[in-house]
Amino acid sequence: MGVEILVVGIIILISLFSIRISKKLEIPLLIMFLLVGMLAGSEGVGGIYFDNALVAQNIGTIALMFIIFSGGLETDKADVRKSLCPSGTLATLGVLLTAGLSSVAVYYLTDFTLKESLLFSAMVSSTDAAAVMSILGDSKLKKDVKSVVEIESGSNDPMAYALILFLLSFFKEGENPSLVVGVIFLLKQITLGAMIGYIFGVITLPLANYIKIVREEFLTIHLIAMLFICFGLATVFDGNGFLAIYIAGIMVGNKKFNYKLNSIRNMRLITWFMQIGMFVMLGLLVFPSQLLGYIAVGSLLSVIMIIVVRILIVYGLLLPFKFSSKEKLFISWAGLKGAVPIIFATMAVTEGLPNAQGMFNLTFYIVVFSVLLQGMTLKYVGKKLNLFEEEIETENVIEVDELEELALKKMLLHEDSEYVDKKIKELELPQGMLIVSIKRGDSYVTPKGDVVLLVGDTLLFSRN
Repeated sequence: MGVEILVVGIIILISLFSIRISKKLEIPLLIMFLLVGMLAGSEGVGGIYFDNALVAQNIGTIALMFIIFSGGLETDKADVRKSLCPSGTLATLGVLLTAGLSSVAVYYLTDFTLKESLLFSAMVSSTDAAAVMSILGDSKLKKDVKSVVEIESGSNDPMAYALILFLLSFFKEGENPSLVVGVIFLLKQITLGAMIGYIFGVITLPLANYIKIVREEFLTIHLIAMLFICFGLATVFDGNGFLAIYIAGIMVGNKKFNYKLNSIRNMRLITWFMQIGMFVMLGLLVFPSQLLGYIAVGSLLSVIMIIVVRILIVYGLLLPFKFSSKEKLFISWAGLKGAVPIIFATMAVTEGLPNAQGMFNLTFYIVVFSVLLQGMTLKYVGKKLNLFEEEIETENVIEVDELEELALKKMLLHEDSEYVDKKIKELELPQGMLIVSIKRGDSYVTPKGDVVLLVGDTLLFSRN
């Protein structure tokens, strides 16, 4: 056991070192993590043999849960309202059209059957939130365009997942799915997922208050617990768990609560750890020698799917919306593939489909092609299209939430608190401790000596 733990630690450390190489060579991080996994694998210097697609699928699903929920936490509700129609159209109709149009090319360029071509195309139909957000980061891309790209990439995985589940039913004996059944299934997935996500978005923080969680570590654990329950409950009731946690994340992230900034940072830390583990694991799962036979067909399909089909669909679906040709071109180019299609491809392996390994290898190649081509040029394309806004000096600007996290101590006054109904000047505070802020509801009260403290007040302390 000690050797295995040692190896895991070394792989994580090498993955962190690859970040430095990524910045120097301007190679997307995701590729570096995949490369670390491939080098550590059975055909690399590490010699680690790993071919358990089910384990990879389960770990990848958990990682995606954190990635999608964390993305929701950091999504501004105002951006969602503004970009809901264009991004929602791309995330639903865009996925269906991408799968449909791409399947024609897949059918004629590979030895896949029509059913396998449709399933494969559905697996690579969605853009990847982790890939898009890691590359765009905090860039000053035009806000409207960035919102559409990020919200689409965060919300189209559920549609692709629902479509894949439906298409997999065609391969199961005793099942005779129809188009009507498929439409009902997709509507059920989306409706139940959205409903359960909304419910958890409403109850998550009030439940934390009811339990009286007063430490940021426990609040983060509470968020993780609700994340798992939300996803699990949606899945049990045949709803879309990914959609549920994305909606719940958006709702929770747009509310004010204690330790909000640190909670988001904690979730971001977990998400990055999950991303490293997921991409390294997927790198371990692939056998590089098997990819050689897919270079020609994979490159051709990549050009057709991620460039030709993507541009046609984006320009067509965004026609009713007020986007310029330059903005549509960038949104088209920002349709990066990532870990999600690879994890979806493991479903074909675990289901034991005849051409499963071919689907997995071809998916892996297309993802690498997409991240290298689009990922390495995305910011360059944005700058050439003049879609980056001017940098705004923010060095000396501190948000209220950030100021709160910099304080020494925060206290929420309950009914049994000795400070309730007392004036500040009457309090016997420890030497050197000062009340620097009082949050009452959604407003702030200046902490003067005659101010009477009430139940529900949040006091912010600092040492003098």
